Amino acid sequence: LSASSALALEVTEDTTEVGTISLDVGDITVDAGVYYSIINNALSAIVGNLDVEGSFYITSTSDLIALTVTLDGVINSIVNNGLVSFNSAESLTAPTYQLAGISFENNGEFYLGGDGSVGVPIMAITSLTFNNNGLMVFYQNQRSTGVVTLGAPAATIHNNGQICLYNEIYQQTTAVDGTGCITAQADSSVFISNALVPFAQTQTIYLESDTASVRATAISTPQTFTVANFGNGNIIGLDIPLVTLPGLSSYSYDATSGILTLRGAGLLSQKFDIGTGYDTTLFSITTDPGLGLVSVPLGAVTYSGPPPTPGQPDACQACKPLPPTATPGAEPTEYTTTFTTTEPDGSVETESGVVLISTDDSGSWFTTTSLFPESTAEPTEYTTTFTTTEPDGSVETESEPSNAEPTEYTTTFATTEPDGSVETETATPASVAKPATTVAAKPETTAGAPAPEAANPETTAVPSVSAVAPSPAEQPSSVSTFEGAASL
Repeated sequence: LSASSALALEVTEDTTEVGTISLDVGDITVDAGVYYSIINNALSAIVGNLDVEGSFYITSTSDLIALTVTLDGVINSIVNNGLVSFNSAESLTAPTYQLAGISFENNGEFYLGGDGSVGVPIMAITSLTFNNNGLMVFYQNQRSTGVVTLGAPAATIHNNGQICLYNEIYQQTTAVDGTGCITAQADSSVFISNALVPFAQTQTIYLESDTASVRATAISTPQTFTVANFGNGNIIGLDIPLVTLPGLSSYSYDATSGILTLRGAGLLSQKFDIGTGYDTTLFSITTDPGLGLVSVPLGAVTYSGPPPTPGQPDACQACKPLPPTATPGAEPTEYTTTFTTTEPDGSVETESGVVLISTDDSGSWFTTTSLFPESTAEPTEYTTTFTTTEPDGSVETESEPSNAEPTEYTTTFATTEPDGSVETETATPASVAKPATTVAAKPETTAGAPAPEAANPETTAVPSVSAVAPSPAEQPSSVSTFEGAASL
């Protein structure tokens, strides 16, 4: 993070800031390949230009307090060629995203998110010039009465990219042009409230969810709006009830052109290009009950069958939910640290532990450190199992506890073969626990030489057996037991 001047901030390396900070730093630039992540800064007022080539996150992890993010000033602009995410979806109260300025340009990914449970969220980008060539996502956990506002009054928004709505209402107030797509996901609506200004027929409204809807203000000089994937209970309506007059029905569908015409009060209407292939017997008049829209009794048409041409149209791109990835710094983090302290007697103690940075139920951050316990030389008890061969040839299996420290050592042992010859072998068991008792070792012998007296004169040791290893991590993960006497 570096400030190139008193009136600008340039982020040149991955940077996370937690808690209250001031963005009264003039222009903000986030360089390509790095992120700038701000966590739990309730009010973020951007007072200069915002230029994002990398990633810029403002996130609330509080379950109560939502974000307020503003960009003021008639000469300020936003240019995003990377990723911008303002995310307050974990907070109960409503967020405010009020981004004004002279211009807005998105060529990357731009996300605004909130919860929708309490209050009225504000999601407004009201720049004088508005150009979207990338992906824009407006997201709520559940639908509210808040609306998404794009563009300044009397201006035109240019959408050649993808706009996605999750449980949102996009209320159009400006002219819309371009060859882009507006996708209504979940319980979302597109409300063309100012039908007096042009809404390009090359702009596609895609009803991806069965609960999505479109509404337009009825006027005497109707436009034609392109709507894709209409069916399965989707609703298309007007802001007034549909009325049938003598010789003029409340709605009609042209099977050749694919145009659905809705009429209210006779001469007021709008047209929707839904495509061909619809069965006219499956249309019916209904009421759009969508939250945040004035209820218009019998002011809409629904279609009970599936869309004749289902799926995402070519003009649209796949939407992404909010957030696209984990926000840097917003999740609890854990790391190991080592530190030293000076005791009163002047000695220096070195300790290690795990540091956990997390949030409490209210979203406040806190840090805890858990020290590793000091190592001790206390013996650990475990059980080992071994076998011995008796003089009569029978095999005895015995178990006994051992409470010595785990260690690794090399042992040499001798065995007496049935023909009386002596075999000498040496091995290094891995992670073998030192026995609690000392057993006299058998010295190395020459093959065929008489074997010295064993530690237990009543038995003849044979190699190898199995051993039962302790399960705790500080104990050996496996134990090999070698028959014969060994001195450790």
